[in-house]
Amino acid sequence: MLSGCQADQSEDRIVSLMPSNTEILYEMGLGDEVVGVSTNDDYPKDVKTKEQFDSFNLNKEQLLRAKPSVIVTHESARASQQKVLDSLKDKGIKIVYVKEAKKLDEIDDTVMQIAESVDHEKEGKELAERIDQDKKRVLKKYSHLPEKKVFIEVSSEPDIYTAGQHTIMDDMLSKLKMSNTFHDIEGWQPVALETVVRRKPDVMLSVTGAKAEDYRALVKKRPGLKNVKTHTLNDDWITRPGPRISKGLEELAKALED
Repeated sequence: MLSGCQADQSEDRIVSLMPSNTEILYEMGLGDEVVGVSTNDDYPKDVKTKEQFDSFNLNKEQLLRAKPSVIVTHESARASQQKVLDSLKDKGIKIVYVKEAKKLDEIDDTVMQIAESVDHEKEGKELAERIDQDKKRVLKKYSHLPEKKVFIEVSSEPDIYTAGQHTIMDDMLSKLKMSNTFHDIEGWQPVALETVVRRKPDVMLSVTGAKAEDYRALVKKRPGLKNVKTHTLNDDWITRPGPRISKGLEELAKALED
């Protein structure tokens, strides 16, 4: 009977190699089981106490020393880090490839995939429900917004990159009944400044991490765009499909309300 109780209380040792997945694990109350994170992780503050791993160049020996029972990574790692991850799987470590949510409604699936992989379905369902309710609250609150043509800048140099269809940002605009000026392209792509000007955005939004005044100054220098309204958004809130996505959605809505 005692051994049965101990088995129920056994914990995983989790290495999370994507910031949004780490946030999901923490929000489910599993922060103590996370023993390693990616070098890009910065939230919550506790991640600074965890061992860091370069998710784009995994070190097999470093991972083995951390003694993980589960490694949670992104689906793109199947191609970029397959050899290392396969060798770790051969040693009995569970490898979870999380599919990226490209729509707000897909975040629930991400949460449940992670929750099921670490046997915490109950916590996963509760978190998915909270995220869903927060999203619905924001969309209802800002359902009055008039449609605008919106350009999203995800990188400014050396090339201008934007978000097209099948990205979480494009879906957020769609849910707010806005028009993404580059909805006709697929995923994340570079675009020419001349094309941005021709599409006449009403608002230009930056998720590059630039300060508001710096982005405003940058846009004013671009011929044909100096009078376009600009806003900067918290890139972590709006680019990480996880527990804080509703904060990003509300910040986006407030910017479009202006």
